[in-house]
Amino acid sequence: MKFNDWVMKRIKGINVLKAGLLDFAEEIIYSLTCELQRISRTVGITELKFNPFTDGVSSYIDAIRMDENAEIILETSFADTSEKLLRSCISDQEIDFFGLLDLLELLKAVTGKNGALPSILKPVAGEYITNEDQDRDAWICVCGNMPCYGGFYSCDEDGDLIEPGDEWEYLYRCETCGRVIDDRDHKVIGINLNPNNEEA
Repeated sequence: MKFNDWVMKRIKGINVLKAGLLDFAEEIIYSLTCELQRISRTVGITELKFNPFTDGVSSYIDAIRMDENAEIILETSFADTSEKLLRSCISDQEIDFFGLLDLLELLKAVTGKNGALPSILKPVAGEYITNEDQDRDAWICVCGNMPCYGGFYSCDEDGDLIEPGDEWEYLYRCETCGRVIDDRDHKVIGINLNPNNEEA
């Protein structure tokens, strides 16, 4: 392989990796936004089990919240600013990707403004729903729920309701027991222990 070809291949690989990392960051920011919307209040860093920011700045990060534009804001005690965008912290390398994942998990354990807890999917194994008289649409949940009773509604992988036709269109939640069902094979993937009551 010629040197120029090797360089071009390396540059292409780096660009693919960079694009993947940017997509990952956007997905994490979206998930963090969803958790902060659920919490609906400012979260003090002391409420978290640990501080996921880098050692150089962790002592200056006081709280996290969302502003009116749905941007994630960090309340800080830096000498030059009292607020900083989470996006800026990421670009300044003040929190790495593992820290972002930790931050998401830490926020999931925080109680919301009105006592709301995060949706938690408890995995189950070996459970399948059945059908009434071999009618594929006449579901019977493990708990006995049927479409004519509580019914089943489109949900995401956590069991929170979504608009039909969204990304997780093959998942449904039993309105009676919170079981999350994969429509493709009727397998129960888990039970939502604290489902939301409204579509996102």
